[in-house]
Amino acid sequence: MARPRKPEDPGRWSEPCARCAGHYKPVANWPDGVICEYCYLAAKRTTGICACGHNGVLPGRIKGKPACRSCSGVRMNLDCVSCGAEAELYNAGRCQRCVLTATAEDLLADPDTGEVTAHLRVIVNALSSMERPNSGLTWIRQPHVERVLRELPCYRELTHKVIDRLPPGHTSNYVRSLLVEHGVLPSRDERMAAFQAWSATAKQRITTEPHRKILMRFIRWHLEKRLVSMD
Repeated sequence: MARPRKPEDPGRWSEPCARCAGHYKPVANWPDGVICEYCYLAAKRTTGICACGHNGVLPGRIKGKPACRSCSGVRMNLDCVSCGAEAELYNAGRCQRCVLTATAEDLLADPDTGEVTAHLRVIVNALSSMERPNSGLTWIRQPHVERVLRELPCYRELTHKVIDRLPPGHTSNYVRSLLVEHGVLPSRDERMAAFQAWSATAKQRITTEPHRKILMRFIRWHLEKRLVSMD
């Protein structure tokens, strides 16, 4: 999402931006003129195919159309120091995808070895291959997501029972779906699993054995049977 623009300040920035004609803080002087901070940000996020055939970031302008750095003469650092890809740089000269991958590896690393095990590598790979890595960065840096991901390496083996013990919510559900999709966990009937968890909790709340037996018969022969018939 584009940053909302502040009111123009012609008194402070007398020369208008060559692209938007607005009086904002200038941050670059390119072949097409002075470029304001807003147009500079938009330029490094413009991607496509240049007239020369280059497929990537097109920060320049030639006859009003986006153009690559070589064709337009625009000087801008867009080369990731980690993977070498041409992209908007996010942190320490790295692109968003590399920062997302490094963040996931840090959270999912085994506390003893510092390495990501094979069954957790599938989560790293899924995140690093996201079409929009900026969305992944927004997601992974939420405190509740960090807590869930940091807990996973503490288990030598991942099972549905392990995931059931994680804080309930979208994050644990997403992690489970990834592990099932990539064969780390077998698929299961989530509706039946939720029902069984509920019935176990309901049983614990009954303190007398005769009443507990009545409740379990009702759950098994009425509720569970009805749930199975709905499949």
